[in-house]
Amino acid sequence: MEPQAILPVAVAGAGPAGLRAALDLATTGREVLLIEAGPMLGGAARHLATLVQTGQPAGLALDAMAQAVAAQPRISRLGGCRLLGVTGSPGDLVLTVRQAGETEALELRAASLILATGLVPYHPGELDFFGYGPVADVITSIELETMLVAGSVRRPSDDAPPASLAFIQCVGSRMRRPEERPACSSLCCVVSLRQALALPEARRTIYAMDLRVHGTGGQALANAAEASGVAVRYARPHTLEPGPEGRGVVFRVIDEQGGEVLDQVDLAVLAVGLGPSPQGRELAAACGLETDKQGFVPTNPFAPAVTNRPGLFVAGGASGPADVAMATVQGSAAALEAWAWAPVPTPRRDTPAVLVVGGGAAGLACSLGLAESGIPVVLIEKADALGGNPRKHPTVWKGSDTRQAVAAMAEAAFGHPNIEVLCGARLVGVSGQAGEWNGEVETSAGRRNIAFGAAVLALGGAEARVDGHLYGRDPRVMTQLEFENWRRLHPGPDEAPRLAAFIQCVGSRQGQGGYDACARTCCAQALQAAVELKKARPDAQVAVFHRDITTYGRFESLYTEARRLGVAFFRHDAASPAQVERLGPDLVVAGIDRLLGRDVRLRPDVVILAAPLVPSGLDELAGLFDLPRGHLGFFAPAHPVFAPVDLPRPGLFAAGLCLGPKPLDESVAEGRAAAMRALAYLAGLA
Repeated sequence: MEPQAILPVAVAGAGPAGLRAALDLATTGREVLLIEAGPMLGGAARHLATLVQTGQPAGLALDAMAQAVAAQPRISRLGGCRLLGVTGSPGDLVLTVRQAGETEALELRAASLILATGLVPYHPGELDFFGYGPVADVITSIELETMLVAGSVRRPSDDAPPASLAFIQCVGSRMRRPEERPACSSLCCVVSLRQALALPEARRTIYAMDLRVHGTGGQALANAAEASGVAVRYARPHTLEPGPEGRGVVFRVIDEQGGEVLDQVDLAVLAVGLGPSPQGRELAAACGLETDKQGFVPTNPFAPAVTNRPGLFVAGGASGPADVAMATVQGSAAALEAWAWAPVPTPRRDTPAVLVVGGGAAGLACSLGLAESGIPVVLIEKADALGGNPRKHPTVWKGSDTRQAVAAMAEAAFGHPNIEVLCGARLVGVSGQAGEWNGEVETSAGRRNIAFGAAVLALGGAEARVDGHLYGRDPRVMTQLEFENWRRLHPGPDEAPRLAAFIQCVGSRQGQGGYDACARTCCAQALQAAVELKKARPDAQVAVFHRDITTYGRFESLYTEARRLGVAFFRHDAASPAQVERLGPDLVVAGIDRLLGRDVRLRPDVVILAAPLVPSGLDELAGLFDLPRGHLGFFAPAHPVFAPVDLPRPGLFAAGLCLGPKPLDESVAEGRAAAMRALAYLAGLA
């Protein structure tokens, strides 16, 4: 009887997600077949002049990854080749591919498949009111990026440097017609801010529905842009036409008060959204994958790389809009899932354990990923039970009951033979070196020593302390987590407040010296709570006071649902936030209605404050491992984009809220990614 062939893992797409997945798999001993339709490795990220997080060119890091792929003997590359479909079963898939210029298709076998097919920019030609094509000086953000990479920005009509620019956001995203593209593309706002900053001599205006700066370095970029004279107008331009003698662009703007204003600039830049390519949508259908209306492959928040078809996994833009850092995380997470389907050598008996510190969603996802890969794990949690924030503050997130999901993960961890769980424990000492560490753990039964080869730090976070807004002086003023807990104790429709006021950015997006970043999760949490309130009590009045509604990516559907249900939104700026006071027995929220240009005074039953998440319990571990931290106190990764879960010391990784605020599904993805990175590190020690 012939021995079964050892089949490779196939990776379709060679952008940051696909490259990271291929390198991780090859490092752990897997054979990899890397399929790329284009002529170069790096994907759409190669179009970026600089990275927002670092200010450095994206090409340098991508070149390094491409060189690593070329030097890796376990990676076979098929360039200029398109994947057409997949048949077979997990462990023995049959891939149909076609080489560029060839008519005959080939069939290849693989154990599993990662779709990392990326995103493509929207072509705005169908939106005739933007004038793209007929108006010479209307260009896309991609075309402006190409000019910036080349080092010279000129308007097409006469090759003159532009003295004024209009950046028009959400062209091909956050829209329903003429084509359904409802998701926010997540990165267009910061790209426009960075592009505007690169042209300091020009008059620059960003026209936006909301300015979304949730990514690392986003708020700092917005602050720098404001300081350099970039104006942000919350308005939607339309009817773009040529300026005098065919030079420049004239357009109309409906301002926040509903009035029409005429504007003229030398160059109009359409910030085009990103979505699956037509070929990507066809491929998903040919592979039997479920997709949403825009063509993204939906995934479960507790299995962010897993599709409806066993053996097929997604990473990067295939499952929704993602920046380069998140695509890199998803590449490692998908590699972990695909790793399990390929035949592997039996792990050595002396494979060192991985120490996982933190038993929340990220730590559990990491521990189970490692254990399922044959790696022994010691999981320590300072609380008396596993589960972290989802156990203490359960909710429904993207259709999943978080408490039930983490309870199932905790049960699996306790029952797995490769995982030793230590609750009520903390790491108090570390000695040795990378690959050969010895940890001293304090438990309820006394101290014990643990040998480990790598460690994943998956500590959680907590809501920041709130000052002002009568918080702590009136029980009707609560934080978001407190309100969610209160509603669980008072679930009835008659118990729901008749008027609820949400106030966003309480303590976040502050100036220097404060929490000067977007806290990322607050808007989605607030709108989810607002939607649940309106559904429980349709006659309730719900108001959200905000600077910008940051429902990036596929969270945009929450914003759409909230507006449909009649939630009222009042925009304020940093200088004039909503205020809470008492008038006799009543609470009063005073704010500004910028649409009507007048003050607003509401008398709500409850006020819900969006406080940012801050790091919790990091001081001791940072000292034990001598780890750097960012200015907000979170762990600083080795590289915020291309090594987002690696810590600067070899053999150390992190996942979840200890790296910064993020929604639960991103924490789980980081947990799975950290497991894969630890697995790759241990493989390098063998």
